[in-house]
Amino acid sequence: MVKENKYWYLRNHKLFEQLESKDIDSLCIISNLKNGRKNDFIFFSEEEVKKIYFLKVGTVKICREDSAGKEIITEILTQGDIFGFTGEGAARLEYAKVISDEARLCFFEYANFKNVLRENPLLSLNYSAAIQDKLLLFQQKYEDLIFKDVETRVKDFFNRYAKHHGKEKKEGVEMEMLLTHQDIADYTASSRQSVTTIINKLMEEGKIVYDGRKKVIIPAETIL
Repeated sequence: MVKENKYWYLRNHKLFEQLESKDIDSLCIISNLKNGRKNDFIFFSEEEVKKIYFLKVGTVKICREDSAGKEIITEILTQGDIFGFTGEGAARLEYAKVISDEARLCFFEYANFKNVLRENPLLSLNYSAAIQDKLLLFQQKYEDLIFKDVETRVKDFFNRYAKHHGKEKKEGVEMEMLLTHQDIADYTASSRQSVTTIINKLMEEGKIVYDGRKKVIIPAETIL
């Protein structure tokens, strides 16, 4: 059953969907499964054995601490996303923490995965493209921190969260909001008080709706 779970997850992941069955079988041999509950830590970047994770179910946040010990959220990841040690020089003092009720992951030791990439040019190309996409998102985020004010950054957060985590409904885009106001502040490099003030303003203007069940809706045809 464990091997079957690995196989179907890898087969249905966009990174591996073009591989032949025998190649998926080989990946099953060197991969592992991991489950986590809310607030569990998944990885620390300074671990001796470097790993790369593929998120199957749930949501995690990638964090690091600044020089003052304040948590900074660098990424919010969900089904299909890749994280962990993604290449030479990539490790920073980061950690991943589950923010959904549960998370299920498939992971490889990076040394083994690197050998697989070396032997499979198509997979290597797909993986490089995925990492490039992550780098572009990082670049965009830090450009926002430099050039945009706090209100715009918070609005951009909701737009991106809706794009990556939302579902189209008749009334608009609905998303499960697993992040607290403090989490949003940590992600947008602002204060919790500022985030709360901006969210209250957006709610008063009817641009976002909190339904009281950890659901947030951006009404149809709304521009933040």
